[in-house]
Amino acid sequence: MPRTVSGGLLVELASKNVPVLAETPPAADLAALNQLWTDLPANARIQVAEQYPFVPLNAARLAFARSGRLGDVSQVQVSVAHGYHGMALIRRFLNVGFENATIQAAEFDSPLVAGPDRSGPPLQERRKESHQVLAYMQFGDRRAIFDFTPDQYFSWIRSKRLLVRGDRGELNGLEAGYLKDFQTPIRVRFERQHAGHSGNLEGYYLKGYTAGEAWWYQNPFIPARLSDDEIAVATCLDRMAHYLETGDSFYS
Repeated sequence: MPRTVSGGLLVELASKNVPVLAETPPAADLAALNQLWTDLPANARIQVAEQYPFVPLNAARLAFARSGRLGDVSQVQVSVAHGYHGMALIRRFLNVGFENATIQAAEFDSPLVAGPDRSGPPLQERRKESHQVLAYMQFGDRRAIFDFTPDQYFSWIRSKRLLVRGDRGELNGLEAGYLKDFQTPIRVRFERQHAGHSGNLEGYYLKGYTAGEAWWYQNPFIPARLSDDEIAVATCLDRMAHYLETGDSFYS
């Protein structure tokens, strides 16, 4: 729902003791967020979340970065998703919360031949202006670059990109390199494991992602035929259920 009306609906539902899973952000600006916090009853059972850290490939790369193989992660460059989705990934990879940030940003347009959109593939060739946001952020000794144009969600010629750097290695797209010791470099590639291909009769579903000899993500919703985004949303719903059972928040 639009963020301009989300807050009022959250208060109404919470006052009736209805649990709510809402997408970020639940209000239009800081003043509205503060007002929402004031208006919510003390017993409100609400989680405000978004799904991009739970998209299978993102989840696999987060698990790899947190395994220690990259060492202390100090830099991330995210060109995967817009706005708060991109920021969610930046925060998770850098492990930053309420640290002070220095931000420099610019936005600009560049020409692009239009591709698919929410209504389907293009019916004719058409040039358009592609709007891009580029930002540099510094959280103390940790740094991030956010770079995104909405065309990347559907475009056949604009790809998504991710770079994570630590003092012992880096993760770049589907590949990672790290030091086993100071004389021994290791390189691995993230491989998508899928049932139902090339005569496989297990069904048709994502199994998960491996890199090297380890699983870095395993799909908990096998054998459902879900897209990656649907798996991520299902993860939010599953964790919401756990929150209602235990009171443990799953999304700060």
